[in-house]
Amino acid sequence: MQLIDFLVNVNGIAQLFGGDGQFLGVLSSNTYNANSILNQYGFYGGQYGVFSISNPYGLYGGQWGVYSPYNPYCTYPPIIIYGNNPVIIVTRNPYAQTNGLPIIDPDLLLGVYTQLAQSPINVNLVQAHLQALTQASKSNAEAINRAMQISASMFR
Repeated sequence: MQLIDFLVNVNGIAQLFGGDGQFLGVLSSNTYNANSILNQYGFYGGQYGVFSISNPYGLYGGQWGVYSPYNPYCTYPPIIIYGNNPVIIVTRNPYAQTNGLPIIDPDLLLGVYTQLAQSPINVNLVQAHLQALTQASKSNAEAINRAMQISASMFR
């Protein structure tokens, strides 16, 4: 099963937890669900939510958040839990310890559920858009890796 297909199938079921064990919301396209990572007025989806990866100034969001998937140096990024098992790491850190779990970019994760919220009937169209986002995320990760290799070579 493809990563995007999995995320579509666990809509409203899977949960996001911070690297410190803090509950960070439900992976849900329901913007009215109080626990949804898309509820812009909630603790878990709002830009001011204390436990939101969308809060650019919090521990769990933004470029410098200690447990933020947007922090390229975060050593304890959020984890998607499904059926009481960790299934996906959410991070932009290309060197994160994954223990064999797949990694997803946080914008891609949020994009999946945003697209589902906007057009829940046309899942095939959502998947086509998200595959393009996946490719863009891979390109970004490759560019970051190249830049870090160049930087590292300057200090040898």
